[in-house]
Amino acid sequence: MLQSLYIKNFALIDEIYIEFEPGLNIILGETGAGKSILIDALMTTLGERTSPELVKSGENKAIVEATFQFDNPELFQEILKDFDEATNDTLILRREITAKGQSRCFINDTPFPLNQVKEIGTYLVDFHGQHSHQQLLSSKFQLDLIDSLSNNEDFLEKYRKLKKELEIKIEELKSLKADFLKYSNDKDFYEFELNEIVRINPQPNELQNIEKELKKLENIELLNNGLAEIYETLYKSESSVVDLLSFSAKKLNNLIRYDGSLTTALQQLQEVIDQISEISKEISRKFNQFNLEPDYIENLRRRLSDLKYLEKKYINYENIFKEKERLESLINDTNNIEKLIEDKSAEIKELKIHITKIAKEIHNKRLKGIEILETKIPEILNELGMKNVQFKIEIYQEEATENNVEDLTIEIDNKFFKLLPKGLDKVEFLIATNPNTKPMPLENIASGGELSRLMLALKSTTAEYHQFPTMIFDEIDTGISGKIASRTAQLMKKLGKNHQVIAITHLPQIASAGSNIILIEKHEQDGKINVKATKLNDEQKIIEIARLLSGEKITEFALENARRLVEETNE
Repeated sequence: MLQSLYIKNFALIDEIYIEFEPGLNIILGETGAGKSILIDALMTTLGERTSPELVKSGENKAIVEATFQFDNPELFQEILKDFDEATNDTLILRREITAKGQSRCFINDTPFPLNQVKEIGTYLVDFHGQHSHQQLLSSKFQLDLIDSLSNNEDFLEKYRKLKKELEIKIEELKSLKADFLKYSNDKDFYEFELNEIVRINPQPNELQNIEKELKKLENIELLNNGLAEIYETLYKSESSVVDLLSFSAKKLNNLIRYDGSLTTALQQLQEVIDQISEISKEISRKFNQFNLEPDYIENLRRRLSDLKYLEKKYINYENIFKEKERLESLINDTNNIEKLIEDKSAEIKELKIHITKIAKEIHNKRLKGIEILETKIPEILNELGMKNVQFKIEIYQEEATENNVEDLTIEIDNKFFKLLPKGLDKVEFLIATNPNTKPMPLENIASGGELSRLMLALKSTTAEYHQFPTMIFDEIDTGISGKIASRTAQLMKKLGKNHQVIAITHLPQIASAGSNIILIEKHEQDGKINVKATKLNDEQKIIEIARLLSGEKITEFALENARRLVEETNE
């Protein structure tokens, strides 16, 4: 239960310390006195939103500290089991808010993330605000109420995980089908590109090696061409140097008979011819030594051209091999993708079988929760003055036209249904407040006062099945008065026997049922407004109830009525 609440520099409050008790705690005060500020401060410690405006004007920081104590340590440890917080039977939540908008949360003086504090808060307090009865018109709220009675949380958690897994697999299937369509359209192109690379069949470092080989061979070719040209000039051609010199030697030999001194010249010329012939033979031997095959060089040049083509096409030589792998992978994926689609579809169908089983379990447990509500709610509403009320809950599913493997749908008994965030079911609360009328949706029938009583009946019913340490009602008395208010007071007092209840009220009947009364007052001094809280003793309680009965002027008659009201309420 909530043991105490400490507030400093929060909104209009300088500093307040309030102690609460088991049972029914009542908060009284005039309209605008600041009663709701206490609830706002408490909810702040439980992880609700804050803003710099909550820090009292002129102050740097606001502090709110709520102390909870548990008579049931096992429940307390169950609440904290997922939060690594070792403690005894006392839990202190503190929230600090700075004027600059910063906020920090603490549990037993240990800093905690806001989301964890908020989750812990859901176990500590069940809150019903001034306009919460409007939630009754929400299908989501109605479904949550049913689940709270059905012990469905474990199944819902399994369902959420399976549904998330199903959504992921469906997206994967759609992606596979999109890839298949894309790859199928481009497969011919991929195969053409790959076949071109396979046909040329480049090898690692081949381009570099061919360039080196050709450079060497082209130098030899230049040498051979030069030697061949020299050999041709000196010896081979019809007008070679040797032939011309031999012709000259023959002429000179014919002239010797006319001048014998030419013999020396002929000898010298013959020596030159012999030398040139020898040179020609050496050149011939050198030429034949290299033995170049023209076809070999041409083949290398053609190979180099093919490799250069691929190099230019794929930016650089190394990319050719990467592209080959990519194309092989794409073609392989295209060839195998139908199998992948079949496997993924089978996974989805199997998952849908599991999720169908869980959804059925959730549905069946909800039927039990609905049975409890349809039995209990009319009984409690009867106590609250709503006689012969018919309260029904319609549960239904959203049908689908087909169970496509790519849709969030399942099949049950040859019918197709959509998978919703919390199973298959939608619900709607129906009520008939007059006999012999057909139950209709709440928004068509119930008034504000009737909705408030219905909400109280629902909270009372769910409280029987859940160990909420503290329940808070902020003006649950909207739209009720007189005898109905007395019955409401009795119900809240009864609820306070098993739960700590904190209620803000303006009704004397509800106030008279409280075992602990706290009066909130707003004072102005030196131009400053401050809110104070006072725990009332028995006599002060009578005075404040009399004030609720008669207004500002308290008569002896009002005091007597107040005493009688307290006595009757507590009989």
